[in-house]
Amino acid sequence: MDLLSPQVLALGAVACIVITFVVKFMKKDSEDLGINHNQTMSLVEIEDEMDRVEAEHHSAKVEVVKDDRKSAATLMRMNKSQIEHYGRTLDIELDRRMTKVNMIADLELRSE
Repeated sequence: MDLLSPQVLALGAVACIVITFVVKFMKKDSEDLGINHNQTMSLVEIEDEMDRVEAEHHSAKVEVVKDDRKSAATLMRMNKSQIEHYGRTLDIELDRRMTKVNMIADLELRSE
């Protein structure tokens, strides 16, 4: 086949049309999602935004941990490894060699 044959030219034209439609649909979808391609941010603005998002994430994480305290009855229904895992979410290291009751008492004492 020659590069200037009608089949090659037709295939190239079809490829250009397909690419044009794909680009138009991608642009339309990005506009529907609220993506603004013209918005530019400086490095300082990006770092400030990252700090703000990190602070929000950290404060939300702390609030969830404070509100997620389990009662002694709930802890009694858990096995020792689950109690140990729960203690780690509160940054408390428990010893599984203790009895379950002693683990729960230690957890309650250290979480206050």
